[in-house]
Amino acid sequence: MVGTPLVVAVGAWLVQSDSLLWMAVAACLVLPGLVIAGAMCGPGAGPGTCVAILGFALSVFVGPAMNDLVLDQRGVRHEGVIAKIESYHKKYEAGRTCFVERSDSGRTQTYEVNDTIGCDESLEPRQRVTLVVDPDGWLATRLSNDVSGLSSGMAWTCGGLFAGMEAFILYGRTRRRRG
Repeated sequence: MVGTPLVVAVGAWLVQSDSLLWMAVAACLVLPGLVIAGAMCGPGAGPGTCVAILGFALSVFVGPAMNDLVLDQRGVRHEGVIAKIESYHKKYEAGRTCFVERSDSGRTQTYEVNDTIGCDESLEPRQRVTLVVDPDGWLATRLSNDVSGLSSGMAWTCGGLFAGMEAFILYGRTRRRRG
C-alpha cells in the first residue's frame, strides 16, 4: 500500500507512449491500485478519498515530468529541416503539424511534430531546427526549443503530491478505529 505512488508513477509513464494499449494497461494498473489503497485507509470519506484524489493528481503531473526529464537527459539531438507544415482544424483554433527531415545519418528520415510539442507559428518551411529524439522510441520527438528539462516547480509539485499521498496513506492506516 505504501508503494501506491510508485504504481501511479509507473502508470503515468506508460501513458506517455502514443499506444492505446499502453494507456489501457496503465488505467488497469492505476485505477484498481488507487481504489485498493483508498479502501485500505479505513471507512469514511477522510484519508481514502484524499489518497484517491492525490493519486489522480500525481498521475497527471508525474508523467509529463518524467517525459521532460528523460528527453532532457537521454534525448539525442539531431539537425533537421522543416520539409512542410500542414494545418488542421481544432475545436477553437487551427493546429499545425511540422514534418521535419533529418538527413545527418546518411539517409533521410521524416519526423512528425505537432503544435503541442514544438511546431508553433514562428516556424516556416525550409527552416533549420534541432530535433530531440528518444533513443528507445517510447517518447514523441520534440523540437529542441520545447525541451527544457524538469522545472523546479514541476519537481516540487510532484514531490508534494507524493508526500501528501504517503501522509494520508499512513494516517489512514494508523488512526484509531471506533468499536
